[in-house]
Amino acid sequence: MKTRTWTRMLGAAALAVLLAPGGGLGQEREDRPPSVAGYVKGMVLDGAGGWRAPTPADALRALRGDPDVLPHLDGDLGSTALTVLRQELESRPAAELDALANTLADLILASEDSDIVSEEYGFQRNIFSVLAYAARADGRGTPHPGSFDALVRIYETAVAKALADGGTDPVKELKRRRGPSGFAVLTRALRSILNADRTGRGADYVLAVVDASEPPDLEDTWPTRPGSLWCEAAHIMRFNTGRGDHPRKGELPALALDDEMFYQLCGYH
Repeated sequence: MKTRTWTRMLGAAALAVLLAPGGGLGQEREDRPPSVAGYVKGMVLDGAGGWRAPTPADALRALRGDPDVLPHLDGDLGSTALTVLRQELESRPAAELDALANTLADLILASEDSDIVSEEYGFQRNIFSVLAYAARADGRGTPHPGSFDALVRIYETAVAKALADGGTDPVKELKRRRGPSGFAVLTRALRSILNADRTGRGADYVLAVVDASEPPDLEDTWPTRPGSLWCEAAHIMRFNTGRGDHPRKGELPALALDDEMFYQLCGYH
């Protein structure tokens, strides 16, 4: 992401908090041996030819690929932020971790839905991935509940913005204003909420969105299928990439479980 875009997206107050001096966390990974003495994945350059554990400010700089923080030998731009949020080597105050997660959420909310090949789309994808994995119960380190809350805030803020000028369905409103990809941030936030806790509160949340939404009218959708929140949320629960059926798919309403009808209503298999 270009520096001018980064500066525009990150508010001055949040930047001041995250650039405050302080210690950080490192993250040791076993899947790739260090190619430089003393380096483990998640560490950042210390400015004197060595390595140190990252701070929240380092995590933000690493996400945008700052070469002064993240060297070429670490290609995972989200690993530094994940290291900090999951407290793999040292603990941090909950308020500091929440501030980092909320700043990542603010970056998403300040951005626009982007083309899938754009630099900004990749930046958004990294943030969603970091927040989802930071909240998960499995994996190294300590889960960060505030990352789940940040994902919920992204989704609920996107919905509120979509309906600010009227309407009852945020997906329909965003598609009407911005086109077929205009609701990508909203649906990516919802999918990330599920990925953060696939069988627990993430699934609870997505199922609640389905229950609170109205399925589209067949006459209004076929063959144009304009999209609706009900369709998107149900599709997220139905489609479990590479894992077979989602374990809680059966809790969807009968209309969403009827493959033929769901396709006719929503255009998804």
